[in-house]
Amino acid sequence: MEMLTSSRLRFDAWQAADLPLLHALHSDPAVQAGYAAASESWTLAAIAARLRAHMLEQEAHGHTKWKLSLRDGTFVGRAGWSPWENQLEIGYAIQPAFQRRGIAQEAAAALIEWAVRHHADKRLVGFALVRNTASRRVLEAVGMRFVDERMIAGALNAYFQYDRRPEAS
Repeated sequence: MEMLTSSRLRFDAWQAADLPLLHALHSDPAVQAGYAAASESWTLAAIAARLRAHMLEQEAHGHTKWKLSLRDGTFVGRAGWSPWENQLEIGYAIQPAFQRRGIAQEAAAALIEWAVRHHADKRLVGFALVRNTASRRVLEAVGMRFVDERMIAGALNAYFQYDRRPEAS
């Protein structure tokens, strides 16, 4: 089910049949390098549990880290929102073959616009490993402001927040 689109991208709710796509994404060492938990299990069973969690999150909250594809259906990664400490946390993971093409930035911009419309009551936050300069640049490019560095999931992360603009009168 399509949840959101942008000029080049579509965001879809995950289906059980998407397990091979999600597993391939998270099994890639280049994708894993962007995560804090180096010891995290990337087995098929662990990714199946992650997929179930995405599907349950979608059902409970109306959003998750959605399946991300080009408009033609080519799978490129995942991007979306997850509840985090009574806030919404943006997250994305892009297959290496599609990195450095502006996809993460386009996805993040569409996600910010969506969250501003649908979750006016929630603070929008994002974090990236301090060493992950590409992800930090994406967060800055879509208007998120660097707040500080924090230990999250056992690793030092740059913490960002989106400052909503007041509505024009």
